[in-house]
Amino acid sequence: MKRALFVFLLSLIVSVSLCINQSSTKLASPTISISDVVSFLTEAKENLNKCNTTLKLPLSPQSDPAYLNITVLNETILRVNGALYEYVVLGVQNVSFSGETSFKGHRITWSTPKNLTTTGGQRIDFKIYRESSLIGSLVYWYIPFQLDSYCVTIHTKSLKLPDGEIIFVFMHTGGKDLWIVMAKNKYYS
Repeated sequence: MKRALFVFLLSLIVSVSLCINQSSTKLASPTISISDVVSFLTEAKENLNKCNTTLKLPLSPQSDPAYLNITVLNETILRVNGALYEYVVLGVQNVSFSGETSFKGHRITWSTPKNLTTTGGQRIDFKIYRESSLIGSLVYWYIPFQLDSYCVTIHTKSLKLPDGEIIFVFMHTGGKDLWIVMAKNKYYS
């Protein structure tokens, strides 16, 4: 009887530990491949050439349709109109409205508050930390009907931080999104 109880408890502990390990690996953020980014940019350029509408300019004064001229060089460097930038991808294809990444010594987090707009849009809050101190933030409004009304949309937001400037780029085409953060680096320019 004691032996059967011991075997039962041991198998229960093993089962629970396997479940815990499986759930923790499912929460890990997916890796984003360069081919997904290149594929998105290629489709965006093709869509812009095919559609009869014009490129929707971003709402911010930093708008620049030149972001379609992005060439991905490797996992950390890209070229925009001849200038080289370091970058990190926050999401590609169907992006997540919450997450966290590291970029140039910063920790960037984004999340969606519980309140949504009446039109189905979502407010995404981005926060930038250096060590444990909040050093910058921005709000991006993800509004589906505005995105679907145009062939390609690009929204950019430049943030001046104590140790430099970073640029958020939100692109949308064909029901897919690409969100990246980039920064000029004097060593690459």
